[in-house]
Amino acid sequence: MSAKPDDLPGLSVIVPAYNEAGALGGVVDELTASLGRLGISWEVLVVDDGSTDGTRELLAGRRDVVPLRHGRNRGYGASLKTGIARARHDHVLFFDADGQFNPEEIPELYRVALEADMATGKRGKDSDAPFLRRPGKRILSWTANYLAKTPIPDLNCGYRIVRRDVLRRYAHLLPDGFSASTTLTLLLLKGGYDVRFVPVRVRRRTGTSTVNVFSDGFDTLMLIVRLITLLDPLRVFLPASGLLFALAVGWGLRYFLVGKGISMATLFLMIASLLTFFIGLLADQVAALRREVNR
Repeated sequence: MSAKPDDLPGLSVIVPAYNEAGALGGVVDELTASLGRLGISWEVLVVDDGSTDGTRELLAGRRDVVPLRHGRNRGYGASLKTGIARARHDHVLFFDADGQFNPEEIPELYRVALEADMATGKRGKDSDAPFLRRPGKRILSWTANYLAKTPIPDLNCGYRIVRRDVLRRYAHLLPDGFSASTTLTLLLLKGGYDVRFVPVRVRRRTGTSTVNVFSDGFDTLMLIVRLITLLDPLRVFLPASGLLFALAVGWGLRYFLVGKGISMATLFLMIASLLTFFIGLLADQVAALRREVNR
């Protein structure tokens, strides 16, 4: 920790760590060195998420971090929320413990964050990305862009600086799993906050990732749909209602033109279309009330 002038907001850095003892020491050394050159007050909160590889002992020997610990593994998002609750500075930086992020990029993120509600990383083509994850990321990005009604250059980069008051307003909506970054991006975009994307380069991680490409990817896709259903339900229900209505009209014309009248399938599809539309309206009202509570 460091005592610095008060003319610029301080920075609380949250480092979630689960069995990252092989990389964590070097990551903290790099991180604290860069923060020391930034010229502001700072703190580093390392959240040991129930590690079993010596992470706890490593943290006990350091005096340049605030160690926080979960008794069991609760997930990336849960670690972020633990850090957010303990952060004492106006801006909060998320920083991975696996060596992927370059702390030399913090000054640019910080500069942009001073003018926005969140400055988040936008990974370039030269960033390391496992091949098997790329198709899933494209699908997730396309889905998020459609549902959020705005292009999102990087949906789930975890390298970001966010205003602490904004984080505390939405922390209870963040999931405990790895998709917390995705959730926060969508929440702030849909909430009308000033989100800016800063080019960063992600390095190859140290150790083995605990993310499951298939199950965690599907969970994230469902999470996006649930979030937009909460924040902008008509974006989901109106297309569904319109599709059912179009099917009803098409099926009805088919029977009508051959002189068979109106079929039961046509009536069923028409009723389903109306029900979907009115459920969407109801969900939209509930979402509006929920947004008011979070403001």
